[in-house]
Amino acid sequence: MKNGGVGIKVMYMDEEHFFSVEQITAMLLTKLKETAENNLKKPVTDCVISVPSFFTDAERRSVLDAAQIVGLNCLRLMNDMTAVALNYGIYKQDLPNAEEKPRVVVFVDMGHSSFQVSACAFNKGKLKVLGTAFDPFLGGKNFD
Repeated sequence: MKNGGVGIKVMYMDEEHFFSVEQITAMLLTKLKETAENNLKKPVTDCVISVPSFFTDAERRSVLDAAQIVGLNCLRLMNDMTAVALNYGIYKQDLPNAEEKPRVVVFVDMGHSSFQVSACAFNKGKLKVLGTAFDPFLGGKNFD
């Protein structure tokens, strides 16, 4: 990029274009926003975005910048595995009561090029992330 930042070269209609990572991410968020609005039949202005737990502060700020480009008010960035655990806790009906021993569940995400694991403790209405580990370079591609 002219400003010294990281860019992505794209050929579009026989012309070479350079886009920042934030611009490419904003393009994806634009499509997701349009899809949500079409399904909900109303405007979407607020969102929560999940990111890999190994994202650096700079990478997280980049995602927030992309949301701002699209006009989305990002209420929170959340680790992917925490988002998965939260979804589990919301829909799981048979969790122990608050005074009982929590149920410990391990969530595993092996993607193409990264691996994340989180151990979480659940009681009704409560989620506690006990620990998270990751390898940003280990994934399914290593087993093919």
